[in-house]
Amino acid sequence: MNKTVSILSVCAISAVTAFAVGVGSASASVPRYSFQTEDGKWDGFIGNENNGSSIQIELVKPLYSKTGSGIKKFTDYSKLWVRLCNEKTKACTTFHNLSSGESTFTNMKTGRYNVDIKDELSSASIFGQLDIIFP
Repeated sequence: MNKTVSILSVCAISAVTAFAVGVGSASASVPRYSFQTEDGKWDGFIGNENNGSSIQIELVKPLYSKTGSGIKKFTDYSKLWVRLCNEKTKACTTFHNLSSGESTFTNMKTGRYNVDIKDELSSASIFGQLDIIFP
C-alpha cells in the first residue's frame, strides 16, 4: 500500500512539475508587476540585454478603478498610456496607448528600463498588474 501511494505521489509531483514548466515557458515577466496610476512610483522594470530588441507591456485583466465612491472593475483601456524610461540616461519613450491591453516598444537600446503607466482620468486612479514580455 505504501509503495502504491509513493508511486502515485511521484507521478502527481511529476505531472505538476511538467505543467508548471510548460506554463512557465511563456515569455512573460516573472514576477508580475503591480501598478497604480498617480502614485508617483515606477510600475515595473526590465533589463534589456539585446540592442534593437522589442519590449511589450501587457495588462493582466481585470483592472480596477479607485474613486472617492469606491472600487469597481475598469475596462476602458484606451484611457491608459505606457512609456519606458532608461534608468541610467533618464531618457523616456513617448507614451503608447494601451487600448488593446498591450503595447510594443521596438528597436530598444540595451539598458535597464522603468515602466510608467498613466491614465487620463481626472477623478480616478487605476490599479492592477502587468507583464513585461520580449515578443
